[in-house]
Amino acid sequence: MSHRMNRPATAQTRNEQEMMDKSKRALETATDPMEKLRLQLLSRGSTGIMGFGRIFRRMDDDKNRSLNMEEFSEGMRDSGLNLSADELAQLFKAFDKDNSGSINFDEFLENIRVSTIKKLPPAILSL
Repeated sequence: MSHRMNRPATAQTRNEQEMMDKSKRALETATDPMEKLRLQLLSRGSTGIMGFGRIFRRMDDDKNRSLNMEEFSEGMRDSGLNLSADELAQLFKAFDKDNSGSINFDEFLENIRVSTIKKLPPAILSL
């Protein structure tokens, strides 16, 4: 009979779990749509941004590597981000830097990364 011993969590694992827990708590009181999105990604751990890239591709119904407002809104709701129509419009506008009425994949990920990385705790950035 083999017994599997639980290994102690590494510093990286503890830091990531702490980041996820803090993000989940902060998400409960966040009001800014970009902040809500950032916190949702952080609450998913280190795979949050990468996973959101996959979500973008699923949102992109016509596979043109860009999202219109309808695709964006539907995808945000499908990802579990509960935002009002006004908040979705505000978030879409923040991503649509050139006011083209669509968000391309690179713009989307760049905005997510910048927004998220700027607010990561120093302990996470040093990993």
